Amino acid sequence: MVHPRVQLLLLARLERQDGDRGQGLPTRRLVLGAFIACGALSGFAGFLFLSRFGNITVVAGQGLELDSVAAAVVGGVSVLGGSGTLFGAFLGAVLIDVLDQSLVRVPQVSEFWRNAILGALILAAVIADVVIGRRFRRRWSAEARPHTRVDGSGSDESDATRVPALTAAEQSGRRDA
Repeated sequence: MVHPRVQLLLLARLERQDGDRGQGLPTRRLVLGAFIACGALSGFAGFLFLSRFGNITVVAGQGLELDSVAAAVVGGVSVLGGSGTLFGAFLGAVLIDVLDQSLVRVPQVSEFWRNAILGALILAAVIADVVIGRRFRRRWSAEARPHTRVDGSGSDESDATRVPALTAAEQSGRRDA
């Protein structure tokens, strides 16, 4: 995505499908533009394939499904959608290609084990995405909650979990104290 505003509008469209019309966003035009761009890029990829190999067959990309999914997931694209960057997907594709090329050079590793390693890598990336996402959600929700306890509340909790009471200067709104 070249233009960040278009990317943000498309992400908003994906996350809140019904609410965008009430916001005044041109949802139909955005979706149509996204489909047109996808079709144009697919046609360009087909043209590049034709110029490289001289012909196009129906089974030209057969067997590359696992590699493409692994490249996207390892590159940081969430399986659940809504996050990821083009640069991250590119780095994931480079990493998967380097891994695949290095495994091809080892004669003891069969095609089955190469696919098993790619599958394990996808699984590890998905687990890391879920774990990191949970930690961030917990941290964001903890920062969004207002602190309700103050010192001297009479609870038996340790001092490390209590929030210090506001001084008189902080309560009155002055910052010079």
